[in-house]
Amino acid sequence: MNCLADAVVLIDTGGQLTLVNPAAEQLLGRAQAQLLGRPCAEVFRPTPAVAQMVERTLASGQTQARSEDLRPERARNVPVRLHTSAIWDEHHGRIRGVVLTIHDLSYQRTLEEDARRREHVAQLSTLVAGVAHEVKNPLGGIKGAAQLLAQRLGDRPDLREYTAVIERETNRLSQMVDELLLLGAPRPSELAPLNIHKVIQEVLALLQPELAAGGINRREEFDPSLPAARGDAAQLTQVLLNLMKNAIEAMRGAPAGAGHCLTVVTRMETDFHLMRDQDGSGQLLRIEIGDSGPGLTAAARARLFEPFYSTKPRGTGLGLAICQRLMAAQGGSLRVDNAARGGAVATLNLPLAR
Repeated sequence: MNCLADAVVLIDTGGQLTLVNPAAEQLLGRAQAQLLGRPCAEVFRPTPAVAQMVERTLASGQTQARSEDLRPERARNVPVRLHTSAIWDEHHGRIRGVVLTIHDLSYQRTLEEDARRREHVAQLSTLVAGVAHEVKNPLGGIKGAAQLLAQRLGDRPDLREYTAVIERETNRLSQMVDELLLLGAPRPSELAPLNIHKVIQEVLALLQPELAAGGINRREEFDPSLPAARGDAAQLTQVLLNLMKNAIEAMRGAPAGAGHCLTVVTRMETDFHLMRDQDGSGQLLRIEIGDSGPGLTAAARARLFEPFYSTKPRGTGLGLAICQRLMAAQGGSLRVDNAARGGAVATLNLPLAR
């Protein structure tokens, strides 16, 4: 029982808890000493269905199963699959208790939501990439015409000001078009063994002037024993650059002496659900990029990877969508959430080199 990923609770005929495994302690947010001897109805009061299932199994001996949102004390709702089975005394033919198994469906629900989001993004990306391709050539023509017009208006600075606006805005639109094309059809990944620490250090070196200008410290917690990852160095660089720039922007403008810090951590993935790569044949490396900014609102967290959604006044809303697509192309993944210590943290996973 101690090795099971599912929460297991044993309940006697009086409805009291007699045994809980470590997974149940973690799910319920209580130590075993705080749970043993307590009535099932009391422990699971926010989720009455649990006690009802236990009572029916005690009364009839029949197995019960249902999906429910479990509401542990002082914790968020957790989607679970509940299962109760009778514990029989074979010698006397009577029920001695109930074993309650709780399977956490959070990861499964996350996968389902991610799959729906990826399908939506893929459909939208194909559409916008087609439009972007048609827009790219006319933009080049507009920019060229503006440059020629500026040359002919050499002695009219008042009018050349307008051609400068045209050039500036066409450059901005051209950059957006390039991002749309990348979102719709990123180049094939060139997968090879890579040293993630080398890539991270190169990106940090590029961003050091921005960190210094913003008075932002940096902290690295690297595991030197990590083996090589399998990925595309150029694509990983692009992803890290985007995520670290986002972290810097989140901390920019903070009061002097606020002690803002960009934190980069590397280690082996330890999450039970994320320890294997896409085909289940190898472990994953983990890179965390954390900031000490204000964190994410619930609304922002729900829409982070949607194309065109941005919390920045002049943001295109394409950066994170592109990053997620580039990580998937390398057999990895990207998640962004609030950190327990405050601020936001982006978590990247990459498979090991073979």
